[in-house]
Amino acid sequence: MDISFYTAGVGAKAHQSKLDVIGNNIANVNTTAYKAQNAGFVDLLYSNIRDTAGTNTSLKVGSGTRVEKTDINFEGSGVQATDNPTDYAIIGSGFFAVQDPATNEVYYTRDGSFQRSLRNDGEFYLTTANGELVLDKNFEQIKTGKEDAEDKENTDGKDRMESMAEPGIFDFKIKDGMLLKGDNLYQPVAKNGQPVLQEDAKLQNACLELSNVEVSDQMVKLIEAQRAYSMSLKMVQTSNEIEEVINSLR
Repeated sequence: MDISFYTAGVGAKAHQSKLDVIGNNIANVNTTAYKAQNAGFVDLLYSNIRDTAGTNTSLKVGSGTRVEKTDINFEGSGVQATDNPTDYAIIGSGFFAVQDPATNEVYYTRDGSFQRSLRNDGEFYLTTANGELVLDKNFEQIKTGKEDAEDKENTDGKDRMESMAEPGIFDFKIKDGMLLKGDNLYQPVAKNGQPVLQEDAKLQNACLELSNVEVSDQMVKLIEAQRAYSMSLKMVQTSNEIEEVINSLR
């Protein structure tokens, strides 16, 4: 009987995690280049009901499920024109490479909502909204010019943007398992391999990629997860009622 409490408890916890993932997807339906996530489940241990552990029998009882991983759906989505010369959208597969100026760590992102930022050397650089430096195809930081009278007169820097290097686009043979670092940044792990420059990648300027979250899809998954969560709690209640009946018979 105790295992029924345990199975129901871990089931409820797993579906709570799935609800969190779905809620995060829906909250980011309007986030630039956001990629939807899916919770992946795995069975917990099985044990024999009428035989010793390790014996292969067909009469087994499971001990529930748990969330093993959260997959990221890297499928593309539509683009939206912004008329901002520092905005970019990748058409097809690939990532922008950006560098954290504090740690020099390189991350990858699909979010091309860049801006010009003045740094301590008096130069303007192309950066993300959080200050990461955008890198070109040679992994060099992209400078957009110095602050001068011309910049003050032409505050959008459109003339300078035309002459600067374009952001490099890199891709990985295997995308599964990339770590999500937050703020639309991804960090590759060993199995992803080295980034490969995509020379033929198509880059669209003055546009941004939309989120690939399908609200209708997420609502269906939300209903499924809510019902599974309710069933797990109902199982706890039923197990408790059976336990009370057994105790009353003693």
